Amino acid sequence: MQQKILEIKNLSKSYGETVALANFSLDLGKGEVLGLLGPNGAGKTTLISILSGTLRGFSGGVAFKGQDLFADRNLRNLIGIVPQEMAFYEELNAMENLMFWGGLYAIPEKELKKRAQELLTVVELGARAREPIKKFSGGMKRRLNIAIGLIHKPELLLLDEPTVGIDVQAKVSILDIIRDVGRQGTAVVFTTHQLAEVEQACSRIAIMDKGTILAQGTLAELIRIVGEKEIVEVSGEFSADAFSAIIRQSDGNGMEILSVADNQAHLAFADSQAIPAMMQHLFGHHLPISDLKIKSPNLEAVFLKMTGRSLRD
Repeated sequence: MQQKILEIKNLSKSYGETVALANFSLDLGKGEVLGLLGPNGAGKTTLISILSGTLRGFSGGVAFKGQDLFADRNLRNLIGIVPQEMAFYEELNAMENLMFWGGLYAIPEKELKKRAQELLTVVELGARAREPIKKFSGGMKRRLNIAIGLIHKPELLLLDEPTVGIDVQAKVSILDIIRDVGRQGTAVVFTTHQLAEVEQACSRIAIMDKGTILAQGTLAELIRIVGEKEIVEVSGEFSADAFSAIIRQSDGNGMEILSVADNQAHLAFADSQAIPAMMQHLFGHHLPISDLKIKSPNLEAVFLKMTGRSLRD
């Protein structure tokens, strides 16, 4: 049985009348890379802020290594944090930043220097260690941000949208780093609103919306929620109401509506032979359709089924 390192129970947080987390519960095992997938406003950053100790005024409990995370400040030294904002000093170079932040954990200087050099190699900045950070690209800065979060060898790493604003090549590099961190035994919580990122980097995925987890499991386990169905994406200049009204006039024939919004809808068919009849029904009502796509069940379909809307909405 996998050793639990993090246990979150009934965590709730509101900002006035806006609920950010609603009885949120989650377990995380040693070396597990958990992707929290959800749209902006789902509560992901609020969760990271609570776990990192920067946000108060919540209810519920968090146990880290079997102890109350908030009762012992020393426990927080075992957690690495990589926020959305860049957490380093631009006037220092990469090595100086790692030495500064590592020094806050009372790591002996000789050991710290060796650790910093190793990490700079890991995040592909070894050759740029002494270069001014102002010359770094966005991707290089993101990789340095991760190195700082890892400098003290944390047992839990929290990453909040670590790939925001960088190019595809830089994202691939960061996802590789995240996977490797998990393989080495560090538990990781990784928040994102990018489907491909959790598919590539995470051993377990939790779909989150409106402050709660709707479904979680491995990618294969989540896809089984949709089942062996064909997913049809319909796009065009139509309103959600018009599309829904026309669908209601059909016999359905084993069809499931995953989501309906203005200009786009997603349908799931248990029998692919029912797709032509449904399309004929839609065209017969002169629905202004511009594009049709047929897809196999995937993580996007799971998200649509659980939330009733696209991740980009």
